[in-house]
Amino acid sequence: MDWNEQLTLMVSRAAPLLNLSGDSFYHKKLVWKQRFVAKFGLSIESAVDLWLIVAEPVLADKLTKVHFLWCLNFFKEYNTELSSWSTFKTSPTNWRDKVWRMIHNFNGMNEIHFEDRFEGWNSMVPSCYVDGIDVLIQETRPFNKGLFSPKFKHAGLRYQVASAIGVSKFVHVSGGVPCGEWPDIKMVRTNLLPKLRQGEKVGLPLLLSRSITETCH
Repeated sequence: MDWNEQLTLMVSRAAPLLNLSGDSFYHKKLVWKQRFVAKFGLSIESAVDLWLIVAEPVLADKLTKVHFLWCLNFFKEYNTELSSWSTFKTSPTNWRDKVWRMIHNFNGMNEIHFEDRFEGWNSMVPSCYVDGIDVLIQETRPFNKGLFSPKFKHAGLRYQVASAIGVSKFVHVSGGVPCGEWPDIKMVRTNLLPKLRQGEKVGLPLLLSRSITETCH
């Protein structure tokens, strides 16, 4: 099945979740674009691209495009289980099962390649842009200061993502580590600097760039 046929199927599966008709896609494209991005966090075209990457293992796992969209919504909104299953008119058990199986299938992807930072881009300074993300998790008892996120004043895990500049791609992801034990500068030095070529620098948020001035030697 080609890309355009997959787009048509994606439209038909997404339409009920967006309170739109499938037939409206071609004459209400702006409305579709706004609602799809708001609900699922990416364009419908990017969703089709992503589906084509994961479709084989997802279908083998007896999952569907609808479950794929449930999972994208979870990534976008991080809604509670109660809110999500009622929104998608399913049971809590079914929603939880399908979303976590989809996440497992996403984890099997091998689509992030650091060398892609030079796709459509030939500058070494910067070669890509790096930023950190703190994700809230449930507080532990007793309190664990190693998990404390200064950003949220709450327990959290920290990730670091590098994006290409010449194309729309993530080229590096690291983390899932306790916020309080892994400041951004430690993550850059540990996980990213060893990958850089001699003389290469990455773009960093202002506060972090003031803290780290090394290049790879």
